[in-house]
Parts: sequence; C-alpha cells; structure tokens
Amino acid sequence: MKIKNIIVYNIILAVVVFITAQVVTFQLTGSYILQNKPASAPKLASKKCTNNPIASRGSTNDPQLKALVEYENVCQSAFVDNLMVFTNMPISTEDANTMADAMAGRLKQFDKFSVKPIVIVEPDTEWGLVDFHEYANGFYDLWIKDYFVRLKKNGVTNEQMGIWIPFPEPQQEFWNNNKDPDDFANSVNRYFETLRTVFPAAQTGILLDSQTGETDQAPQLLAYTRLVKEGLVDYAGLQGFPWHPREESDTRSSVISAEVFAPAYLAEEVAKSLRINKIILNTGSYRHKKAENGGAITITTDERKQTLDSIFTEASRLKDDKYEVTVNIFAENKIETKEGVDWSYWQAGLYEQSDHKLLFTNLVYDLNQKGIKISIFDAR
Repeated sequence: MKIKNIIVYNIILAVVVFITAQVVTFQLTGSYILQNKPASAPKLASKKCTNNPIASRGSTNDPQLKALVEYENVCQSAFVDNLMVFTNMPISTEDANTMADAMAGRLKQFDKFSVKPIVIVEPDTEWGLVDFHEYANGFYDLWIKDYFVRLKKNGVTNEQMGIWIPFPEPQQEFWNNNKDPDDFANSVNRYFETLRTVFPAAQTGILLDSQTGETDQAPQLLAYTRLVKEGLVDYAGLQGFPWHPREESDTRSSVISAEVFAPAYLAEEVAKSLRINKIILNTGSYRHKKAENGGAITITTDERKQTLDSIFTEASRLKDDKYEVTVNIFAENKIETKEGVDWSYWQAGLYEQSDHKLLFTNLVYDLNQKGIKISIFDAR
C-alpha cells in the first residue's frame, strides 16, 4: 500500500474516532469536547452598587427586611428605596382589624429601616377571589374603610404608608375580573377614595400587565385607565417578565428582551393617560423555570445578562423622557411554589458562590448611576 493511501486512511480513522468521542462525551456530559461555549458568567467587575453607606440596622423578624440586610451586604452599600410587599382584602370588620394590626407592625418596622413599602393589594380574601363587579358596586367599602381606620388608630402616618397598589395585573385570567376593564377602573376609584378619606397624603398606583406569553394580541392598557378619576393615582405601573415555552409542543419564540415584555412606550402610554410622571416597572429575570414535563428550563448567565441589560435600557428611556422611574426587581426563589420559577440571584447566605451575583450588582449599579430608584421583592 502506498504511503499516501496509508496517511489518508489514518486521517479518516482519526476523524471517525474523534466524532465517536464527541458523541459519547455529549451523551455523558451534555456538551462536546470542542465547542464554542457561551461564557459561563459574563465578565463583570465586582463593585459597590452605590456610594451610600449601610445604615445600622436593628433586629427584625420581618422576612423582607432580613433579606434586605443580605442584599446590602452583597452590594457593599445601601441602595434600596422601596420593598414590595403583598396583602389581600378583608371580609369583615374583625378581619379588617386583625389584618390592619399586622400590617401596622410591618409598616413601622419598614419606617425604622428607612425603606418605603410598595403594598400590592391582591383581590383575594379568606373566602376566595374578589368579584371586580361586586367591588365596583361597593360591596367591600365598609371593611376597607375599617381596615384603614384601624391602621390610623395604630399610629401609622401618611408617610409610613408608602405606595398602595390594589387590583394588580387586572387583565390576568386567574382573577375574578369579568373581563371588564371598566370594573377595574371603578374598583380602583372606590379603593383610593376610601384610602384618601383616612390617609389623604398616601401615595397610590396601578399595575397593569404586558401579558407576555399570555396572548398574541397587543395589550390594550388604556381601556383600563379610561375611567380612572384624575388625581387619584400617583404611579403608573407596568409589569412584564421574560417568557419561555414550558413544553416542546409550544413553538412560539422565547421573549427575553424588555423591549418586548416591558417596553418603555407602554408604560409611558399609561402615565400619559393618567396625566402623571411617576412610573414603576415591575420586572425581573429568572434562572430556572419548571417545565410541563417535570423538567426545568435553565437560563444561561449570558442570556440573563441580555435580559437585565434590556431592562436597564427601557428604564433609561423613561428616565430620559423626564419620568421619575422606579424598577422593582423580582428576586425571590419560587421554584417550589405553584408558580415554579426561581427569580433569585443566589441562595440565601451563599452569595459568594453565585455566578449570578454580579449580574444583580451591576444592574443595581447602572440603575443608580442613571438616577433610577430601586425596589426589591424577596420575602425569604
């Protein structure tokens, strides 16, 4: 056999062996021997989030204030303007008093920590979901009034109240909303008129949803603000999150850019319709999400960085248009809940080992440099 042929056969054999090794390696490890891998973590500099020193914090049993201490340690500075908290609605005077007593304690602890709450009031009760139409027609008025009166009796001030947002994401199918935007507007009017009779200087807002992945139609947000009374709302809120299909049969493309799931132009439309200049973006980026087949969708650090960069871009557009902007960063691990999504950037107490920590601190740094206020939701 000619030397030339031997060389050719050896090359072919080497190629076959290499390809076989590639296939075996992929089956065992999920990756090839040689490939252009995305960076396991973006090359980001570790930096203090702000130049604000961390205040001396007292002890607290509040899970969100406990989480705040860890976030400040991660950021090596104070940076939070608000913390988002959730509550629901009373169904009796006794219920109103019990709920108000608990909330008064939280509001006072927040005040000691120099943090303003963004209170999301979900249309839910001990006996089930609130019917938007019933609320709009005054069914809950007495109990809501009792609730705020009790807060006042507990010594809560207008300043300590923070920002109150009832009936969040009213378009969502899981609420008892009758699919009537007018019921939402009339309910919001009733809620805020009751609130203002007790706390005339309390801050208020609405939170509409971009419905990413829920519908292929463009969101009709202005239908929800059409009947909202002028002067009752201080903050226009837009909620939007990235989206990935949960099952293989769903052939729709993933949505990872805030230009699609939380666009500045939508938030601006809502603000203009209410004639206000304060905007809240409720958004975030997850690292894991349960799939329908029992598996999980895992987001690479590179993709997550793209998403967070896009959030900064949309918030900056609003800031450049002279709006006062607050970005609430959803950051709680809810993988074991019905929601099945992990929004966190590290496991509690293990931030030094997390390759997502720098994604968070760099977003906070950029938002702070732009003069955008920062809120966190994480009730660990």
